[in-house]
Amino acid sequence: MSIENLSLYLLNFFLIFSSGTFAGWIIEVFWRRFFGKAKRWINPGFLNGPWLPLYGFGCIFLYLLCLPQWPLYIKIPVFMISLTILELIAGIIFLEHYKIRLWDYSHNKANYKGLICPLYSVFWTFLGLFFNYCIYPHLENMISVLNQHLQLSFFIGLYGGLFSADVWLSFNIAGRIRKFVKETEEKLPVDFERLKLELRHKKSHFFLPFHGELGVTFKDKLKTHMTLFPKSKILNHLNPDHNKNEG
Repeated sequence: MSIENLSLYLLNFFLIFSSGTFAGWIIEVFWRRFFGKAKRWINPGFLNGPWLPLYGFGCIFLYLLCLPQWPLYIKIPVFMISLTILELIAGIIFLEHYKIRLWDYSHNKANYKGLICPLYSVFWTFLGLFFNYCIYPHLENMISVLNQHLQLSFFIGLYGGLFSADVWLSFNIAGRIRKFVKETEEKLPVDFERLKLELRHKKSHFFLPFHGELGVTFKDKLKTHMTLFPKSKILNHLNPDHNKNEG
């Protein structure tokens, strides 16, 4: 494969990725407003801007899974298993390494560490089927248009630049949260959505919710966050048998 073909190949996949990050962000904004625990307009996810990388990678997975002409009875379990595994991997990385909980299914039946559960696996399956029959054909058209008008890659590059800057900024915040948790005695994870809601209560921005939260100020906000959230509730998230042991 020539360098030119490889560049075009990567450009196509970044188009798929960026489309998924933005579409997923819109889904999550409305979901958390009307169905999630926040019941408010809140910028979802780990980053500051209108993009969710988990959905971007999910979009790439689904695109690749739609290429083979598999029958429906094969696509349904493949969509369910692959998207659930992707969600689990992302959740474990943030929960175990960065000590950040980005979502919480602890109140759903048969959940695993509050990161995956059968109910949301069913949701992902329906989303995969919707992608297969409704999104995939349009995505193919978008790729075709991009390949015929490569000047449009300027906008994809602009998107990529803003996205990369956001990733750098957000992982800087994550590193500070991880350092704070490691310094605490309990070493309990931070509920990221609830932390954002607490900052919004202090007139924080919808975008850039951590803007201005530097140094000692941000550390104080994290201390307040951990104080307000009952430790027993977090322990139950990490160890479902916690209540049984105390009983």
